[in-house]
Amino acid sequence: MINKAVFLDRDGVINKDVGYLDDFKKFKFLPNVIKAIKLLKKFNFKIVIITNQSGVARGYFSEEQLNKIHEKMLKIIEKKGGKIDEIYYCPHHPEFGNEKYKKKCSCRKPNIGLILKAKSELNIDLEQSFFIGDKITDIIAGNKAKCKTILISSKNEIISNNNLKDLKIDYITNNLFNAVKWILSLKKEE
Repeated sequence: MINKAVFLDRDGVINKDVGYLDDFKKFKFLPNVIKAIKLLKKFNFKIVIITNQSGVARGYFSEEQLNKIHEKMLKIIEKKGGKIDEIYYCPHHPEFGNEKYKKKCSCRKPNIGLILKAKSELNIDLEQSFFIGDKITDIIAGNKAKCKTILISSKNEIISNNNLKDLKIDYITNNLFNAVKWILSLKKEE
């Protein structure tokens, strides 16, 4: 079976962006995120997190710490009736880290290595899927993968950002729940 997916960036979309999140004590879900995830699941979307985590390369936290943060986040989401199908993260950075992490890779957004991995592993039709993020790199990745894109941002930021004129952004909103409502409104039109 071919699946539709919603790809989500993590920081700034699911949780408050606190810089380099190195401890779950600093993790705070943004409003209505779990409600949004539950809605997507109800409509049979695969929900996949694609996140750059250069804090690993920079030495701010280990992959083990990152995985513990993700495990706790997933438990809370599942306890409240939601489900994330998979989390893919890039621990690399082109300028920071030791030889294991300091490299130009295909998995760091705006590259689409992680999206292609998800496509293969979860049998996803990218052209029927969505990428939701709060940064230009998320939108570029979504565009490269031929997904519909949604930017989570305030209107004031959008107007002042000239980098956006060459990008295809299908929808702009200030939170994940509104993004999901828009996705589901498209489903009704089908």
